[in-house]
Amino acid sequence: MKSSSRITILATSLVIVLLLLLPASPAAGAVTADEPLTGISDVTPAQLEGELRSVNPEHIHPDIARLYVTWGYRFGIRADLAFAQMLHETNYLRYGGDVQPWQNNFAGIGATGGGNPGNSFESAEAGVIAHYAHLAWYVYADHQNPYCSPSFDPRHFGSGHRDSVRSLRDLGGQWAVPGDGYGDALAYYANRFRNYTPRGHWMGSFNELSGIPEKNLSTSLLFPWYDSMPQNGMQNNWILVGNAGSGEARVAIYIGGRRMLDPGNGNADFFQIPEGGLISPSFGGFMGGPVRIESLTGQQLYASQRVLYRDSFNEVSAVPAEQLSASYLFTWYDSLPQNGMAGNWILVSNQGDHPADVEVWVGGVLRAEYKAALGNALAPGQIATPSFPGVIGGPVLVRSTNGQPLLASQRVLFRESFNEVMGFPEERLSSEYLFTWYDMERGGGIAGNWILAANHGSAAADVDIFIGSRLVARYSSATGNPIPPGGMIAPLFPELTDGPVRVVSTNDQPLQASQRIIFRDSFEEVQGVPPSSTSSSL
Repeated sequence: MKSSSRITILATSLVIVLLLLLPASPAAGAVTADEPLTGISDVTPAQLEGELRSVNPEHIHPDIARLYVTWGYRFGIRADLAFAQMLHETNYLRYGGDVQPWQNNFAGIGATGGGNPGNSFESAEAGVIAHYAHLAWYVYADHQNPYCSPSFDPRHFGSGHRDSVRSLRDLGGQWAVPGDGYGDALAYYANRFRNYTPRGHWMGSFNELSGIPEKNLSTSLLFPWYDSMPQNGMQNNWILVGNAGSGEARVAIYIGGRRMLDPGNGNADFFQIPEGGLISPSFGGFMGGPVRIESLTGQQLYASQRVLYRDSFNEVSAVPAEQLSASYLFTWYDSLPQNGMAGNWILVSNQGDHPADVEVWVGGVLRAEYKAALGNALAPGQIATPSFPGVIGGPVLVRSTNGQPLLASQRVLFRESFNEVMGFPEERLSSEYLFTWYDMERGGGIAGNWILAANHGSAAADVDIFIGSRLVARYSSATGNPIPPGGMIAPLFPELTDGPVRVVSTNDQPLQASQRIIFRDSFEEVQGVPPSSTSSSL
């Protein structure tokens, strides 16, 4: 067997969360070479296929993962371990040795070296059955079913079974000769399946958060929403509040108008934060919005919200009440399931004292209206969460036509990950934006990284994009490709990793820019920072 004179600071917080899904059977620990081969694994075909396609996305057996799970049940042999052996023996179905792909010989049966290609099987299913039947010959004392015979496994020698293998380690020296480290090699592959959710999505997420400029400190801070409901996929949701003032701060937290209690302080309706300190309360089983954080004793605060959604992590910074706007922008909206989008909501709440008439536009099309004339204006404190199934386009405009201050964000479910990005106030539009970094090195798990830039000016925009010190893209009248008013671009630069990133309109048209990243099977969007927003203190 075959075996820049002005000093400015632009800071971000980068977080990568890598979580492993541990199979419930037979043990919660990692697979080792001493793993028994017999039993029923709860691995899914999507998990097996996820690992196979991560190395060989063009393999020719689209049903092979299902076949291994199905026949693993029938033989009572763990499908994760048998599939691990198949990956090892065939080099992820890339072969390269004596056995050829057309042979459907997934276990190297009969390939004893020296150019001997071993046995061939008429279909992928027949090859999978032969693999399990041959394993059964090693691990059982007797035949297990009608397929456990020389008719399906040409090396099912004699009338009985060898009955000499109990674990992966035992295969070394028997299945594979000499087989040193053979069991450990198979255990390595079996553990890799744990990097995938039951639906085959590659676990692990990426999150980037801009540092909070000192001028963004406030005594009143806001988030659009709070959700810690497990049935919504939320594993936890923390409100982090820091005290940047002098002396102990007394803080009130409201969710959807309800003042929250501090169970660690005798259920008091306020939270105490020492000078320079931080609190991170979580309110289990609670959902609502908007969220408001108030300093009752006058200290300046800063805050963020951290969310664990299934196997992904997301953090957003709070919006100071003094920076609320009547008009917000997002670069893009996508709710197409074929793009991996499982949900996309525009959250908008009225933070004014009067009912707000609100419009939501996507790519120049009016998609939602909340107005007194229609009987659905947003009351003070009220929140709307419109979603537009099957719609893709941009930019997105959320505005109050009667000038009420709003709070807006966009919440996206991409595959099994969650991301929230805060709306960009229209009055803060700039002709230049900065990001700390760009990464499109696929070997690090980055599957896509787009720089989105939308032209909100009245004339065509000439735009240059720099990554590091290098000009990587130019959109201009001189080159015949300027960005028209209301238009946008979304370039991607394969295999490029460097920073900082600068997006600039050379003819001073107002832009909006964001960076959208797919890391493994998770999605992240971060807003560009105008130079006017950089700070010497974060």
